[in-house]
Amino acid sequence: MLSSALLNLVSFAFRFKREGSKGMFLIDHETPVDLLYYDVIAETIVKRVLESKAKPITVGVHGDWGAGKSSVLAMAEKRFGSTPEVLCIKFNGWQFQGFEDAKAALIETIITELRDAKKDNESLQTKAAKLLRRFDYLKVAKKSLPWVASAITGIPHPQQITDAWSLLHGIVGCAKEDLTIEKVTKAVTEAGWILKPEKEEKMPEQIRAFHSEFEQLIDVAGIEKLVVLIDDLDRCLPKTAIETLEAIRLFLFAPKTAFIIAADEAMIEYAVKQHFPDLPTVSGPTSYARYYLEKLIQVPFRIPALGYTETQTYIALILAQAGLGEDHEHFTKLLPRARQCLSQPWNATVLDQAMAKEALFGQNQGDVPPEISQAITLSQQIARVLTDGTKGNPRQIKRFLNSMLLRNEIAAARGFGAAIKQPILAKIMLAESFNPTFYDQMTKATYASSDGRPKELIALEKSVKVQVGANSRTEDSKEDVLKEADDWSKSEWISTWAKFDPQLSGVDLRPYMFVTRDKRSYFGGAAGTSHLDSIVDALLGKELAVKSVESQLTKLTPLEAEQVFEAVQNRITQADDFSARPVGLIAMAKSIPTLQRRLFNFLRDIPPSKVPGWVMTGFDNVFTDQSVKDDFAATIEKWVEGGQSRQLLAAAKMAKIPKRK
Repeated sequence: MLSSALLNLVSFAFRFKREGSKGMFLIDHETPVDLLYYDVIAETIVKRVLESKAKPITVGVHGDWGAGKSSVLAMAEKRFGSTPEVLCIKFNGWQFQGFEDAKAALIETIITELRDAKKDNESLQTKAAKLLRRFDYLKVAKKSLPWVASAITGIPHPQQITDAWSLLHGIVGCAKEDLTIEKVTKAVTEAGWILKPEKEEKMPEQIRAFHSEFEQLIDVAGIEKLVVLIDDLDRCLPKTAIETLEAIRLFLFAPKTAFIIAADEAMIEYAVKQHFPDLPTVSGPTSYARYYLEKLIQVPFRIPALGYTETQTYIALILAQAGLGEDHEHFTKLLPRARQCLSQPWNATVLDQAMAKEALFGQNQGDVPPEISQAITLSQQIARVLTDGTKGNPRQIKRFLNSMLLRNEIAAARGFGAAIKQPILAKIMLAESFNPTFYDQMTKATYASSDGRPKELIALEKSVKVQVGANSRTEDSKEDVLKEADDWSKSEWISTWAKFDPQLSGVDLRPYMFVTRDKRSYFGGAAGTSHLDSIVDALLGKELAVKSVESQLTKLTPLEAEQVFEAVQNRITQADDFSARPVGLIAMAKSIPTLQRRLFNFLRDIPPSKVPGWVMTGFDNVFTDQSVKDDFAATIEKWVEGGQSRQLLAAAKMAKIPKRK
């Protein structure tokens, strides 16, 4: 148990001493200070690229949103910058999201960056200008394809007039209804330097010529390697992502080039599926979407999620950095010691008070500054659940801490800061962030009690003590306790949360619920969604509650139906409890057939070890779409074959579904 003194920690936010500091909040961008020891990843990537010499290479830096991909790219860019024979260019696909042709944006960015970096190289300037003209021709040729189709078939393409008008309006200078063959011919002649290359060539010849001239451009640049860093590709729409990847493979994959692509591979696979919807779903153990990515990425590297040791050290470091400043003597001494913990996290050596004291003072006497001491204490209190709740995601960890510091400041500004103890606030916010349904229930129970101490929560904490073997409890008392908090105690997540110190049984929770009350709608407080909130509440309830809103489901617009389904699905997923049949989602799929695929995706994504027995029956009248029905049958066979859930195997046996050998 934590000592009672820890429960009286003064809000960390008011320990910040940097005047004019941004440190009240943790800035969320590529950090110049490596708190996660990711520089070794960047160093390895840079080394691999330089070792490839003249051979072209593509490196994939993969990881979930917020895993630190952009920080790794920033560190790699800094290392490449110290190598004179390397020219490093950074391209952010998201910044060109609104452009019509992301492929063109990438190619033109690379050519112009090369040109601008070597302004004194006349040969390069000439070749760059020629290459840009050729690429202008390729862009216009793409636009003119409907005209080619019309010439062959004699039937005007639906987009023909609009595209031609958009392309030539500036030269023709007339409204689209006034276009004539004579005017178009005249316009094409006047725009000859755009529409016509120096000599007539077919499209394949044009592309081959572009490749050749691009290689020549790199040669005359006098560099050993052109490195292109592509960031935020997984934030782009599928069309933008695919066009960027196609530009690399079709136009830019040349000797002396290296492309380092930061993206979540799952998002790229999704983009491939959207762009090529008619491709078969799978081919053996690997999907076609994964084949597409593997064909492009030669050297994949996935940033691993943070474990408990790394999360605890990371939390301590970012809070200490915010409190002292990254240039403070104490912080600069603490950082190398913390990196020793990060270098071998499997040894489970966490950053503690003794380590901090040794790092700051060695064998000498001295008191660890409160900014560091409290940062370490808080990190030890919340790291375990935060590791599981965020799945080791650095950005989510930082966002959680920012939100916690903001709540502290709000409480102080409203005059009840002394009533807020940070460890308790952190524990409640963990429920708010990672199990919203439980948080809402706890809030209602708190306000329903006369003293802000809900009896259900007291019963829950007693029940988990019984489960871990408190000898002072009898079996009868155990049964009585579990009856009062039965639903909560059945959840693995909630039980783990309840065991986590500090205990809340003797605490008036009303100030904490008040300061965290800003999250009231499933839809982010959007105007006009209150009726959807009530539908979501009903769909999360029992069958009777679901039946009460079935007539409203068919009246939802397609967008509203998607929003409601997403909200219900998120609540179930966040609770991490799949023991109960999701009657709300099933009712939506039956009432709105377009949601059948979404229901199947929800079922398919349940962790294999947690697939419940109820998936085996009751879906014949739910999945009426034949493709969904077939995919569901294949998924059931896969589950049974895997055999990771005893409950599922028992249900499969009763349903007479054989386990394949």
